[in-house]
Amino acid sequence: MEWGPEAWVATYAAIVATGALSLEIRRWFESGPKIYVRATANMIMLDGRGGQTKGLLIVYVTNRGDTPTTITNLCLLDYPNVLARWRDKASRSFVIPHPQPPGTPPTIPHVLNPGQQWAGMAHDRSDVTGDVQTGTMYAAVYTTDRNRPYVVRIPKRKELEGLKDAKEI
Repeated sequence: MEWGPEAWVATYAAIVATGALSLEIRRWFESGPKIYVRATANMIMLDGRGGQTKGLLIVYVTNRGDTPTTITNLCLLDYPNVLARWRDKASRSFVIPHPQPPGTPPTIPHVLNPGQQWAGMAHDRSDVTGDVQTGTMYAAVYTTDRNRPYVVRIPKRKELEGLKDAKEI
């Protein structure tokens, strides 16, 4: 079999088409919203009038992708062990219907555009949820772009070594 100019052009076209197909497949996997969730417990909110609200759980959600999505729910999930977390079988779950400070307009549902951040907050009510800083509680954010929530573990409470001997003023 002899390789003429047509065979070389066909080989070159096949290589270019395969490269273009692989780039399209990569773009398909990388496109869409990329949601990053972070939870911080035991926060204090100060208002401009000198008042404060203690014991808040604040959940930050950032869209690092290229497509907007809508945040529909903020929940707290309690997974007793790693196997329950892996199977997504929470022993207790709590919905936070209004994750904003009192007196502010509702923030859910919220359209989260690319590059934007949303913050939701909830009171750390130990009489309802128990201690959220045990290491078994997770903050879950439900969005319209997928069926499963974006889940982040609420950090475990740490003892402050350097402040043990400090006296309250």
